[in-house]
Amino acid sequence: MPPHEKIRVLRIQSRICIGGPALNTINLSAGLNPERYQTLLIGGRLQEDEKSMEPLAHEKGVAIQIIPEMGRSVSLFDDLRAFFKLKALIEKYRPHIVHTHTTKAGALGRLAAFYCKVPIRIHTFHGHVFSGYFNPLINRAVIAAERFLGRLSTQIVAISNIQKRDITEKYKIVKPEKCKVIPLGFELHKVVNGQKGRLKAELGIHPQTRILGILARLVPIKNHSFLLQAIAEWKKSKRERDQAVFLIIGDGTLRSDLENEARELRITDCTRFTGWRKETADIYADLDLNLLVSRNEGTPVTLIEGMSSGVPFLSLDVGGIRDIAPEKAGNILPANSTPREFANAIQRFIEQPFELSREIKEEVHRRFDVSRLVRDVEVLYKTCREKTP
Repeated sequence: MPPHEKIRVLRIQSRICIGGPALNTINLSAGLNPERYQTLLIGGRLQEDEKSMEPLAHEKGVAIQIIPEMGRSVSLFDDLRAFFKLKALIEKYRPHIVHTHTTKAGALGRLAAFYCKVPIRIHTFHGHVFSGYFNPLINRAVIAAERFLGRLSTQIVAISNIQKRDITEKYKIVKPEKCKVIPLGFELHKVVNGQKGRLKAELGIHPQTRILGILARLVPIKNHSFLLQAIAEWKKSKRERDQAVFLIIGDGTLRSDLENEARELRITDCTRFTGWRKETADIYADLDLNLLVSRNEGTPVTLIEGMSSGVPFLSLDVGGIRDIAPEKAGNILPANSTPREFANAIQRFIEQPFELSREIKEEVHRRFDVSRLVRDVEVLYKTCREKTP
């Protein structure tokens, strides 16, 4: 490679939609040293209920191209067309590194990169689909496929130590030496210092009322129905003086079903479905407790953003939750907790609320700022290039 030639990185993600993975790939693409790296970001077709993050990519000067045949669902016809489009793109772009993110992009992108003899093929697991998504038979097929793809990969990246143990020990996708932990990174300075009271004023919530909220896509894996049941349990036993509103922030395929369930549970007086909101900093400024009830989770962006803003959390113990949580930052319940047990934890917080210390907020910023992510990935790329003939 000529000494002054830039390292071309082809970054492939299944869908550039609102969520942690897309935010991570856009920030990473924008943050790499422009004098050393040239990046092209590839995304697939969004689902009807998803909102694109392409405007953010354009705002940050990230070159982006969409392959509409690369959708979330398995489709032999579309997936084959997406594979051949990726193959043609790789042959034209001639990347030194193909770095894939999320499941569909990881499969098609690594296969195309291997076929085209791209020297470095890296895949980042933003969570995994080995449990919580499919029936046992499909789970076994997915695991077998990922083991095969692991053999085609130069390096696997996990976003937490717990996830690495899943990948290397529990599911044996690759050996430990082939899997490196690089936590996600975010522009946390943009979600702090929101205007306190603005969200409550916009939603007509009394200034003294506590706000407990969940920020997530309204899809099955996020398990919102469990939370609605917990809210119903809390409402049955709460004290008269306990005033709280639960915000369901986000949108997705299950919104109508969840709104109907909230009506059936008779909790609409204390539950608000807000859809997606752009004023993230204002959300965290008014949020008293951040809730997470997912069936599976990689690195939950909302908990990291909330902690950086001083918001404690209540979560089920899934995925990499324990890896991101400093001591005394929140309460983690067993993954098999019942709605009643979750409701009890909600009530304990309402009776004894707290905010996070300055030391915890500083620790979160140090561990999860985007500048640290970029440094770690640049070191990874350098190491892989040094080991590759």
